[in-house]
Amino acid sequence: DVAVLNANSLALSYQARLGNILMAMSVRPSGEVTIVGTDATNEIRFEPNLNGKFLRVNMSRFTTVGGSNTITDLNGHINYANASLPAAQRNLSVGDPRAIVWKNDGSKAYITGMGSNNVVMINASGARIGSPIDVGEGPTGLVLDETRSRGYVLNKFEGTVSTLDIVADREIGRANFFDPTPQVI
Repeated sequence: DVAVLNANSLALSYQARLGNILMAMSVRPSGEVTIVGTDATNEIRFEPNLNGKFLRVNMSRFTTVGGSNTITDLNGHINYANASLPAAQRNLSVGDPRAIVWKNDGSKAYITGMGSNNVVMINASGARIGSPIDVGEGPTGLVLDETRSRGYVLNKFEGTVSTLDIVADREIGRANFFDPTPQVI
């Protein structure tokens, strides 16, 4: 659920049934709220019954609180009837999404996949476009600098920042940053 607080009246309302674990939220310039996260099949009991399919990576959208949700599978290329996929198909997937950022005109969004070490793009209707952009390990943060046609991705596990060309949709550089976290962690 997403809790919505009216800043004028302090009234609290909720938009429900968006997914099990909501990882990141962004608002398109149109006012549409978009959330990326996972939706697990918690209703299936016992691990052997899952057969390798235990969750989906989704984007949920809504425009008005209390209105309907639109939920899109961000890995629509997966045939969930098969318990395993060839490596080429797995490499197209986004896993454990951690950030979503829309371009200023709302035509395109970038989503980081911490579990897949990539960034995927979607169009205004939520459909995937282009091929995933491979970045460093553990991409969690994302910011766009449209004036310079650049995107910057924080790769937490690797301790780097990837620079993206958001016209060609590719990584053009990667730089280390100082991380004071002790090595044992």
